[in-house]
Order: sequence, then C-alpha cells, then structure tokens
Amino acid sequence: PVTVSSLTKNLGVDEDVASFTAGLGANLGMPGCAGMWPTLVALFALNATGTVFTPGQYVLLVLLTLVVSIGTVGVPGTATITATALLAALGLPVETIALVAPISSIVDMGRTATNVVGAAEASLIVARTESLVDEEVYNGGEAYHLPSNKKAEAAA
Repeated sequence: PVTVSSLTKNLGVDEDVASFTAGLGANLGMPGCAGMWPTLVALFALNATGTVFTPGQYVLLVLLTLVVSIGTVGVPGTATITATALLAALGLPVETIALVAPISSIVDMGRTATNVVGAAEASLIVARTESLVDEEVYNGGEAYHLPSNKKAEAAA
C-alpha cells in the first residue's frame, strides 16, 4: 500500500498500473533478496575456495538466479535460503553460508530497499510506456506532501 500510494501521489503513476505492477513486483521481483545476494554469496564462495568456473557455469549461475528469484517470497531470511539453494545447485560448499550469515541481517536493509525500488521502477516504466503518468505530478508541480506537525514547527 505504501509503494502504491507513493507511486500515485508522488510520481503520478496511474492507480491501476501502480496497484498491479507494485503488487506483482513485491511478489515476483526480488532483485535484492534473490538476485544479487545469492549471486554475491556464490561469487564469494568461488573466490574463497579457489574454484574456477567456466563461462558455461557462469551462464548457469545467471539462469539459476533468475529461476530462484521468481519463487522467492518476501519474508526475513529468504535470501539466506535462496543463497543456500544456489550454492547447492552449483556444487559449491554450502558451509559458505556460515561465513556470510553474520552480516546478512545488516545487508538485509539494503536488499529490502533494492526490492522496493525495483518494483517501483518497474511500475514507472510500465506507466511511461503506456502513457499513464501524470507529467505535472511527476515533474513536481502537484506533489503530495505529508501533513505537517504544527506542534513541532511551533517548538522550533
């Protein structure tokens, strides 16, 4: 709901487009949790173990990452599970997860932001290609602003 509201009120995206694409992006598009993080963990495992991949194995890494990202849900800890599945599928040591798990919760904030921004960007791109963006709102002419806090302003 927050993403849809931001898209419609701050960027001028048509509400039908925003509600459909943002919802779809939140469910299917997980570039941070299922795209970048498992790939980075796999590349870390490659370097940590001194494994050399062939170009074909790198293509397999990309394809597996795409498949895993479609089936990922937006709950905490999912990125670790997808990274574990990717490591196992590539024949890399799953124990690598133990090395990156301590920083996973810190990095999770960035992954979540990447997921939200990715869904919002997709919504804006779809709305642009369909000419369903209110240009005045998009360019800042009629931006939505949160109500101000009169008490805080008076105290300052």
